[in-house]
Amino acid sequence: MTQGGSKGKSDSPMLSRLMPAVRTRLRNEAEMERARQLQESLLPREVPQLRGFQIDCRWQPSEMVSGDYYDVFPLDGGAMALCIADVAGKGPEAAELAGRVRDAVRRYAPGAASPAELCTRVNRALSGTIAPAKYITLLYAVLEASGRVRYENAGHCQPLLMRANGAVEFPSSFSGVVGIFSHWLYQNQEIELHAGDWLLLLTDGILDAENRQHEAYGYRRLIAHLERQRGQRVESAAGEILAEVSRFCRGRFVDDASLIVVKMQ
Repeated sequence: MTQGGSKGKSDSPMLSRLMPAVRTRLRNEAEMERARQLQESLLPREVPQLRGFQIDCRWQPSEMVSGDYYDVFPLDGGAMALCIADVAGKGPEAAELAGRVRDAVRRYAPGAASPAELCTRVNRALSGTIAPAKYITLLYAVLEASGRVRYENAGHCQPLLMRANGAVEFPSSFSGVVGIFSHWLYQNQEIELHAGDWLLLLTDGILDAENRQHEAYGYRRLIAHLERQRGQRVESAAGEILAEVSRFCRGRFVDDASLIVVKMQ
């Protein structure tokens, strides 16, 4: 008993030194979990559909909380809003800023005459209110029943357009990121979808996923995989894309991976 008592006394200084570190770690883990829950709450639980199209969204979180956000919601006149964004940085601050982006997009979209106007309003609302070195890349598109897609790419990843015949296009025009300079101007871009065409909006967590040789997944592999999935429904193809990327990087995503897939029937 004496030995046991002595051992407990000798351990107590060590425990005293360890406890602050343990409490800090638990607090950080709790904050990260709350941030993860916030991020998940931003994403639509059900994806609304537009007649004549198939639309699906997918999200694969990385180990660190990131600032990915996507949204799909109906607009007046029978159109559908498609939005995907990525906040610079990681952690709870990135998740919180993603929430502010979502709120701004939802607030201004109904009254915005165009994607360029939406990006202008969101940029003005956020510029000067976020921490230095923070910014948001944002792609906002309006999908119409005719197949016309009006969009603005504010510094985000290039969308991927695969035509029914397998031809690949990159609607590549883009403007400055959101949240830095309130005076930046945005422009409307436009593409036309036809029966059998696929449109992918994504974040760089898909493109930057690395294999054991530190090779990035990239557009080339994405195109090759989509080519094999074109005969499937969008829900199946979207799931297979993320599964393929996960196999490629062995489930070790360096950043959150988000995806919106649209197919015109």
